[in-house]
Amino acid sequence: MDQFNLYLSQLQEAYNTNFKSTKFDTCLSIIDNLKDLTANYNLSNPNVDKESLLKIRSFLEIASLIFLQSNDTENFKCMYSQLQPFYFDLTHILPKSDNMNTILSMWMLHLLSDNKIGDLYMLLEKIPKDLKQDDKIAFVINLERLMMEGNLHQLLELDTQDETSSPSHMATRASTDRCGSEYYKIIASTARNKIASSIELCYRHLSLDYVSNLLKLKNRNETLDFISYYNQYKLQNDAESVPWKVVDNYVMFQNEVGAKHKIPSRELLSNSLEYLNDLEKII
Repeated sequence: MDQFNLYLSQLQEAYNTNFKSTKFDTCLSIIDNLKDLTANYNLSNPNVDKESLLKIRSFLEIASLIFLQSNDTENFKCMYSQLQPFYFDLTHILPKSDNMNTILSMWMLHLLSDNKIGDLYMLLEKIPKDLKQDDKIAFVINLERLMMEGNLHQLLELDTQDETSSPSHMATRASTDRCGSEYYKIIASTARNKIASSIELCYRHLSLDYVSNLLKLKNRNETLDFISYYNQYKLQNDAESVPWKVVDNYVMFQNEVGAKHKIPSRELLSNSLEYLNDLEKII
């Protein structure tokens, strides 16, 4: 066994058996060694043998999954950029990878959570029609569509359909959800901001408990933390924004123009609440 195969075998073993423990540093060390060895291959050379391409792809995929599960977005982005040629340019040489659908769906979630909708559409143009039927990829496609419609109540139905799938699919889906949990949180946070924006357009003030309920926050402290965060968020986007204030267990929005937006804001609030509720169940 050559050095690359030895390290690849060690990485696979570490990922399968030790990743949940404190051995992540072991994975990182092996990944660094494999990066150095990968640099010795000239992947732009059309004469690179199939076996070398397969083992490099395997390394990049395992590393991607490790970085996903450790919420290391920057390194995941780096690994995915190197995987793109394997997924879209070398399909006439290499067989389809078992990990491709999972990694592609996670990259799509990354683009969606980062609001890079244009990049997501460009990626969808590259993905073959049959691949879009895969449960994980179809899930993100539906999520994007429902987000763009401003109505995500169907998301719960999509998740319920997964529960009726085969045991093997459920195991794969559980792993995928674990990888994508941070992206779901980002999307949910974006939804919460939109709901907050709708609330302050609809009302002059609301009870603190009711605001907690609308924003799906667990208790008073979480709500106060969100108000502090949201005031800063608004200030960054608009220096003249009016901060929320808590007075006698009421949240004062102090918005003088709410009536002008009353109907569309309430519709957006209703749709957004359904969206956040469904996302909370997934997370």
